[in-house]
Amino acid sequence: MSRVRAFLWILLAGVGLVSGDYYSAISEVERLLDVEAFLVERLEDYLEKAQQQQENIERFLQHVEQLHSRHGDIEAFFGNPINAFTTIRRLVHDWKHNVFEQVFDTSNLENYKTSVSAGLKKAEIQEPTKEDLLGATRGLWRLQEMYKLPTKQLAKGILAPEEQRQMNLSLSASDCYEIGRHLCQMKEYSYGSEWLLEARTRLPRDPSGYVLPKITKVQILEQLSPAFSQLGNKKLAHKLNNEILDAEPGHEEAVKNKIVYEAVLARERSISSSPRMKVDPPQEPAPEPELKESQELYQRVCRGELRQSPKEQRYLRCWLSHQDEPYQRLSPFKVEQLSGDPYVAYFHDVLSDKESELIIEHGKGQVTRSEIGQTGNSTVSEIRTSQNTWLWYENNPWLADIKQRLEDITGLSTDTAEPLQLVNYGIGGQYEPHFDFMDDAEKNFGWKGNRLLTALFYLNDVPLGGATAFPFLHLAVPPVKGSLLVWYNLHRSLHKDFRTKHAGCPVLKGSKWMSISFLPVCNEWFHEAAQEFRRPCALTSDAEKFLELENK
Repeated sequence: MSRVRAFLWILLAGVGLVSGDYYSAISEVERLLDVEAFLVERLEDYLEKAQQQQENIERFLQHVEQLHSRHGDIEAFFGNPINAFTTIRRLVHDWKHNVFEQVFDTSNLENYKTSVSAGLKKAEIQEPTKEDLLGATRGLWRLQEMYKLPTKQLAKGILAPEEQRQMNLSLSASDCYEIGRHLCQMKEYSYGSEWLLEARTRLPRDPSGYVLPKITKVQILEQLSPAFSQLGNKKLAHKLNNEILDAEPGHEEAVKNKIVYEAVLARERSISSSPRMKVDPPQEPAPEPELKESQELYQRVCRGELRQSPKEQRYLRCWLSHQDEPYQRLSPFKVEQLSGDPYVAYFHDVLSDKESELIIEHGKGQVTRSEIGQTGNSTVSEIRTSQNTWLWYENNPWLADIKQRLEDITGLSTDTAEPLQLVNYGIGGQYEPHFDFMDDAEKNFGWKGNRLLTALFYLNDVPLGGATAFPFLHLAVPPVKGSLLVWYNLHRSLHKDFRTKHAGCPVLKGSKWMSISFLPVCNEWFHEAAQEFRRPCALTSDAEKFLELENK
């Protein structure tokens, strides 16, 4: 067994490579097919030595190969968070517990271990980790919470009510169990119990079509009973605990829990039959923390429950503009005004398909986990679930035309602009409400000053979700490939405009790229410096305007 553990450690730790952090970017999830393709190829030769487990293993491999043959366009395939989750789960759980451990437990490993390890090193393959599986679960939960998706609907692979059930996208009993178990670990007992109940329902008729992995009724009940206990339903928790004992009378944890539940229920019956006794209020689940106003507005805007009123839209216009640039008179920009004050506008068809795809190709394989915070004090957080990289103009001469286009559209100089930040969102990827300006601009940007304007390129279309939301403006801007979204972060007096707090809504289906945030998109920030003659400062101060929104 020591040799088995050694092999599994080498294999599943990525042969000494750094963790892939796959779940936070769809472009990284796409690489997992290479991992599975490699493992399928090597295992097919080895199965001849594992006669006892061969039938079960072959069924599993056929299932994986069928999935690979059906995925079609990889980006579209992993744009569905169900596909991304099940792929990560197979690599983290199924291959290890239901293939390697069963085969290698009775086999000579040395030659095969050396071959697989060398192959993984040569291919520079990184294995997904338990953190990837947890991140994927959190992503699905975030989508379910944000868009109010019923558990049964999501388990069937249906991401929106208008969608028909997609073939072979149903989650297995094991998938539902893993989601429910991890949600209970996160103390999300309400959603966790729903997923565990769904796993129990699917157990006799697992729709996945293959036997592995084997999840038992007792395993589900071991999670489900404590979940209902935490939700305050002791009677149901006791009933489910008794079902464990019916199946396994000597179950140690269930025996202990039976004593606890019966004592609690006996006390409740005693209190209800003796009105003179002081009655303690029933135990209630801990109340959910109150959301900040911007967070609540953000969720409502993402769901489409809150929109601009007809009065707010009355004076908004669309027009063709050459921005006083002679060259653009031949091909004017298509401008869609989204807000007059503060200024927010959509410029359509700014990038060609070729340019959008070229930017994405330069970013693939280069992105790393996005961080939040001030310069020198940034950290990874679930507030921002994406990966990003930077494209420097001086190192990428092919960006010159795009850079000039930015100047033509904004009327600002790019001499002090930051490099393009290319971002790809992961499973349920989002960026919670935030400002683009910095509290201490001098510390972060020096003489350049604060971020005056944000220009955000959308590099691809997103089928569902992924809008850029402005909570205080009741505005959600859907990603449209090749378009550019711009807004000013500062007043004319260069004081911060707190109305521009914005967020990236979770991507429900598809991949979001941009030069700041989970679609293909890209971001550009323009600073105060060198803009004196292009956007003159106002003569009056705006420092006191909308201060009440700063901490909402």
